[in-house]
Amino acid sequence: MRRFPILSQELRDRRRSLLWWSVGVAGWIIVIAAMFPTIHESSGIAELVDQYPKGILALFGVSNMDFGSGSGYLAGELFGFVVPLLALMLTMGAGAAVVGGAEERGLLDLMLSHPIGRRRVLLESAALVAVLAAVFGLIVFAVLAIMDPIFGLELSMLNLFGTVVGVVLLAMVLGWLALVIGALTGSRGRALGVAGAIAALSYLLSSLSQLVDALRPLRLISPFWYATSGSPLVGGYTWWYALVLIAMGAAVLLIGVILFERRNLSS
Repeated sequence: MRRFPILSQELRDRRRSLLWWSVGVAGWIIVIAAMFPTIHESSGIAELVDQYPKGILALFGVSNMDFGSGSGYLAGELFGFVVPLLALMLTMGAGAAVVGGAEERGLLDLMLSHPIGRRRVLLESAALVAVLAAVFGLIVFAVLAIMDPIFGLELSMLNLFGTVVGVVLLAMVLGWLALVIGALTGSRGRALGVAGAIAALSYLLSSLSQLVDALRPLRLISPFWYATSGSPLVGGYTWWYALVLIAMGAAVLLIGVILFERRNLSS
């Protein structure tokens, strides 16, 4: 018997889809990076961006961005909205499918028939989500590090690393949330729906708290705030935010393990 049967089986089943996902993400990042020299040479981009309402810019994570610099351009075009969204699509989809999806297909009993407990099933599934998030982050970092000298982005590698760490931890936390909801409901659809709604609310709280004073205290419960606030690619990542995200993820997993072990699967 393999040491990590659930993790190894899931990684083997997903290797082709993960490969093509990685190729697509890498290709898209290359295209965005290749556009920077044209954007940099255009004198009207900053004026055009300034004409948009601040609320609209905040919703797409591009407020207060200097599109004339490589870091400002990528912070707006990649890391303000799209890269976190792609990371969440990957990890939340996997998290919802592993246990919740298996139960929908009638395969959970087969998984639990092996000499492994519910706790191990959940934790190995969580490890799968973490591995997928890490692979995604590695691809983003590696592609941008290679593209940096080619297209004159002039990125700080430390800031890039911190930005990627924030996105990886965000994807891991919300992927684990989808995993736990799927394990507790036995439904992949419910897991995606509830976790997706929480992710959207978290994003709105993080974005709108910059504009609405009444929402500022609520930003502290948003994983997005600890992952992407402050334009870390431009100004550097606040590293203690990573500890908050890790604590959030650990809390989600702890609650999930306790409730999953108590759940009556025959109901």
